[in-house]
Amino acid sequence: MNNPLLYLAASGCITCTILSGVTNKPVAFQVAGALFGVGFCIQDNSLKKFQELDNQQANLTERIELLLKQITDAETDLELNQQEHQQEHQQKLEKLTAEYQEQWQQREAELLEQQQEIEKLTEAEQQKLEENIAAANEELEQDKQSFLKEQAEIIQQYESKIELLDSELDELRSLLAQYEAPALPEGSSFEVVIARRCMELLLRKRVVCEFKGAAVDEQGFVVVRLKPTDGGQKAIEKWANHLHIEMDLAEAPKFVTLRGAVQVWLKPQEMVRLPAIAPFDRHPGEAPPNLRLVKSEALAEPIAPQKLQEVSTEFDERLERFVEPSAKLPPYGAIRQIERDWVGFLWIYHDPPIKNQKSIILRVWGYKSGEGESFQSARSRLHTILKDAGITPRTWNRRGTDAD
Repeated sequence: MNNPLLYLAASGCITCTILSGVTNKPVAFQVAGALFGVGFCIQDNSLKKFQELDNQQANLTERIELLLKQITDAETDLELNQQEHQQEHQQKLEKLTAEYQEQWQQREAELLEQQQEIEKLTEAEQQKLEENIAAANEELEQDKQSFLKEQAEIIQQYESKIELLDSELDELRSLLAQYEAPALPEGSSFEVVIARRCMELLLRKRVVCEFKGAAVDEQGFVVVRLKPTDGGQKAIEKWANHLHIEMDLAEAPKFVTLRGAVQVWLKPQEMVRLPAIAPFDRHPGEAPPNLRLVKSEALAEPIAPQKLQEVSTEFDERLERFVEPSAKLPPYGAIRQIERDWVGFLWIYHDPPIKNQKSIILRVWGYKSGEGESFQSARSRLHTILKDAGITPRTWNRRGTDAD
């Protein structure tokens, strides 16, 4: 060959044809390469070279197949290695999982055992604590009962002392009230009787008032002016319901503070006045069927009405309309006009007249024979009132008979 480049080109075409067959190139490309190589070889008359190339192609094909086999074997080995490695890894993983599972179960069993032990200890401690609490509560209850018993005894002692002191205090208050009793209004007029009744009710509630006057207004109200020694209008007003009920008033009382005193409006129920009866129209017998004779103060000769009327001129005829108070009078201090009016009413105008001194004392001052100084004081006041009225009272000797 004259041109080496042409040989090189022909060899390249043949090589490409062989490689294209190995690499699955298009058939047209393979045929074109082969024809070009063959044509070049024929033109050059170099069949020997073509054979060499054929041998080279066979060698190359063999090498390629060997390489492909090696690649396949390598892939197979790799796959086997991967499977073995995966199996080994899976076995290790399963082994580790089993080991961890076994450790977990063992640890769980230990924890369960510890929990049971803790629960047992907790139950024991709880039971012990409950027993301690029960013992403490029992001890506290015993201490409490003992303390309450001691305190109850102490309280009973103090209550008995308080009761005794209260009784002494009531006695002292009663005695003080006797000496410091307010001056009740004297007289037997309608408004004075109402005012006196009001003051008596307030005095029972320990409301001491000074009487400032009483009058009847055009609407039929009795207006009583009182000055409380302590508390002002509120001291009287708080007992409005009590006055309303006890005095049987037609309306609830009203109160106004005016000119240094509390004005109380009292509306009594309508009263029917009976015509006056002559005091001596009839004279009861010596022993009326409804009268109890008291031997200690039995009357002597009955005094003729005319004679009695002459000696009792000191008692005014106004006593005929006298209304007896519901409260007893204290037998201390200066003799009040109401005491004189009450005794005169009982002695002359009461139906029948009361001449028994003990009955009068019980009715006016509320004391019975044998009650000590109070009865003696009331008896002395009765004698003074009778003497002032011109009546000589009969005296009582120790043998149980009257004596002058």
